[in-house]
Amino acid sequence: PPFWAPSEQDGCQMSYTTCLSGFGVAFSTSLFSQLFQHSVPGLLRPLRDQPSKHSEVPKVLGASLLTTLSFYLMLGTSAASFFGASTRSSVNLNFANFTMVLDESAPFCVLAAVKVAASIVVIFPALDTISVFPLIANTLGNNLCSAAVGPSTIKWCARSLYRLQTLLQPKEMTGLRNRPSFRGLPQEERRALIVKSSRLTTIFWRLVAALPPLMGSLVAADLSFSLLLAGVAGVYVAFFAPSLMQLKSITTQSSGTRTIFHGWYSQPCLCYPVLLFATFSLGAVLAQVKGAWVAMHN
Repeated sequence: PPFWAPSEQDGCQMSYTTCLSGFGVAFSTSLFSQLFQHSVPGLLRPLRDQPSKHSEVPKVLGASLLTTLSFYLMLGTSAASFFGASTRSSVNLNFANFTMVLDESAPFCVLAAVKVAASIVVIFPALDTISVFPLIANTLGNNLCSAAVGPSTIKWCARSLYRLQTLLQPKEMTGLRNRPSFRGLPQEERRALIVKSSRLTTIFWRLVAALPPLMGSLVAADLSFSLLLAGVAGVYVAFFAPSLMQLKSITTQSSGTRTIFHGWYSQPCLCYPVLLFATFSLGAVLAQVKGAWVAMHN
């Protein structure tokens, strides 16, 4: 020690200078890993009756970002420095059969502990992704359902479900001519149909959120390409959406009114540099998505 990957002068492909070709993956990964603002309302909900503590929230969130950033930088630079040009798109794969530069002469207990630790590092991201994907898909599906579905849609689904149930029953049991309309049903039966329709619409939008990534995984077998695609959505969630919402909020609120969340960062002039940076970042990521797609199919 210290273990340091050999540079280009030593016959290795490792470069310790700036490499813009990897900007897309690095930017997408860092952006996706630091997304949290969509969860801020839920985090603040327990404090709704304690307005005196709201001023401490930016400090807590800023400290959290700095903490995670420090860990990511430490892990990223140490992994790249050790593995060099052989660093995989998912660095945990580099730990397959990793023995920490120990040979078979090392004590058996030490060698076994290293192999167990390396196996945990290799399998943990897969288990983590499998466990968190249903949570993300359900949250996105619920949000899509709340935005797209209203009371009139639920009632329409309930009427359609009632007609479908009636058509599927044998005619001698239903008596089509004497069949009551949806409005003529007892209130409890109508309510049960509305509840069932609400559940079905929620399931539908959860499937809308869950199926595209699953289908896309059949095409995008390269993890770096998946990270680039995630970066496209991350640019919108992290930069475009907050800036546009801030501008909309400023134009619709009454003159001189401020909320408890107002701060120096609430000025509209600060939204435009963020939008310019988001536009540049989106163009760079899309260009690398195109390059990765071409390279993946060649």
